[in-house]
This record gives sequence, C-alpha cells and structure tokens, in this order.
Amino acid sequence: MIDYLYYRFYRLWLHSSLAEGAVFMGMLMFSVILSTNVLTVCGMLTRYGIVAYPSDIQYYIIEGGIIALLSWRFFFRKRYDRIIARYDDESPVQRKSGAWVLALYVVSTIAVFFLEALQRQGKI
Repeated sequence: MIDYLYYRFYRLWLHSSLAEGAVFMGMLMFSVILSTNVLTVCGMLTRYGIVAYPSDIQYYIIEGGIIALLSWRFFFRKRYDRIIARYDDESPVQRKSGAWVLALYVVSTIAVFFLEALQRQGKI
C-alpha cells in the first residue's frame, strides 16, 4: 500500500510544473501526509493522557525520521524504478480510481487532523 500511495503522489507530480523532480517531490509529499497521520494519532493519545503532544523539536525529529525512512525505502538501489514500472501499465479506469483513492486519502487525513485538533483544544 505504501508503494502504491507513493506511485500516486509520483503521478500527481508528473503533471505539475516540477515534473523533473516528481520522484523526490512525491516522496516528500507522502512524508508530509504520513507525519500528519502520526500527529493525529499523537493527538488522540494525548487526549487520553497516554503521551504528551510532540513539541516543535520532536515534530522535526518525526518529520525528519519519516523522510529518512521513505528515502531509504524508495531510493536505496533505485527501488522507485521498480515501483513505477509495476504500476505504470494501469488502464485509464485504474488510473482514475487511483486518483480518487489518493484524493480520498489526502482529504480524510487532513479532515481527521483538523477535527482532532479542534476537539483537543475544546473548539468542538
């Protein structure tokens, strides 16, 4: 699933003005969304008193760690080439459904993050 989501972010960046950096920018965008998921879970655990919400330094460590792990996963021995080759032969229907999966994943991640943050601060 991680490989497929990376591929979808890669395809998204291929259609941008930074297409030549799609391999790297796709990984960065994916790391930002994954760190948002981690912060959402930390916020939920904070609400129940299990952990403290990460400070700015801890957030930078989390984001840097996710970037390092994803860089190792995708760029070690150019694994991204194999991922792109595996999913590149999608039919137009599969591409469209993949774009919807990516959009749903991003929107739900951001929505749950904001709902959790607002609830934790007592706004909801």
